Amino acid sequence: MKTKLFFLLITCSLFGQNAELLNNNWYVSQIVTNGQTTNAVSLPSPLGSSKFTLSGSDYVFISYYFNTAGNNVIFSSSQNSFTKNQGSCTLAQYVGVNQDAVRDFDQKHCDFYVSYIPVGTIFNYQIINNGSSKILAITNATTGNIIYYNNSILGTKENALKKTFRIYPNPSSDFLIVENIDKNLKVKIYDVSGKIIYETLSSGKALKINTENFQKGQYILSIENSKSEFFIKS
Repeated sequence: MKTKLFFLLITCSLFGQNAELLNNNWYVSQIVTNGQTTNAVSLPSPLGSSKFTLSGSDYVFISYYFNTAGNNVIFSSSQNSFTKNQGSCTLAQYVGVNQDAVRDFDQKHCDFYVSYIPVGTIFNYQIINNGSSKILAITNATTGNIIYYNNSILGTKENALKKTFRIYPNPSSDFLIVENIDKNLKVKIYDVSGKIIYETLSSGKALKINTENFQKGQYILSIENSKSEFFIKS
C-alpha cells in the first residue's frame, strides 16, 4: 500500500508540474537553428497535433509536421525539462505546393529531435501566454536551438488571410526592424510571461523598435491582422 501511495504521489506531482504541457495539443510553427528562424509552411491537409502521452511507465512525445519526430522522454521532477531516451522520424517524401520549403522544414524538424541528437540530451520547455492562446517553446539545452508550437491552429482559409511581416536582425541586440506592415496597426511585444512590454501604432511600411533595454531572452512580436513572430534579444 505504501509503495502504491508513493508512486501515486510522484505521478500527481509530475502531472501537476506539467499539466498545461500534457493537456494541450500543440502545432509546430517555427524552428530557430543557430539563430536562423524557419517558419512552418502551410500544408494542403490539416496539420497534425503534437502531444505528450503516457505509454506504460514512459512518456512519448510525437511532434507532427508532414513527417513526425517521435521520442520517449523522461521528465525532470524538479525542472521544466525532459531528457531524450530514444527517438525516430518518419521518412515520407512530400510532393506538392512549396515542396522545397516543406522538405526543408521537415528536415529541420527531424534534426531538432533525432538526427545527431544523442540519447540523454536535455530539452527545457516553457509555456508562454500570448493573449488568449499559449505558445510552447522547447529548447535544446546543449545547442540553444528552439522549436515553437501554438496550442491552436488556423483553418486553411483563415490562415491564407493572415498577413506576414519581415523582422531582422534576429537575434536582436540594439534594435529590431519590422517590414511589410500597413499604417495604423497595433504593434505589441510580449515577454515570456505574456506581459506587454512594448506597444505602439505603425506609421508606415517599416518600423524600427529599440530593443537595447530589453532583457536577454525570447519575445513575441504581435501585429494586428498578422501572424505573430518570435525573436530573441541577445
